[in-house]
Amino acid sequence: MVRAKVDTQRDERAKRESQIVIDAERAAREEKTARLRELRLAAQSSQEPVPTRPKRTRRRAPSAG
Repeated sequence: MVRAKVDTQRDERAKRESQIVIDAERAAREEKTARLRELRLAAQSSQEPVPTRPKRTRRRAPSAG
């Protein structure tokens, strides 16, 4: 059986180039996410006050009788 010739240098170059593109897309996506998060947080803080937790009331022990 004859194996096909594999151009390993071409494969490695293609992997490097594709990884560069993937990294650039990931960085752009993370930048956009951070920017949108900041906008959302700014909009929330300007519209409504920070909600506070309601005070918990203690339950009274049932009276004996």
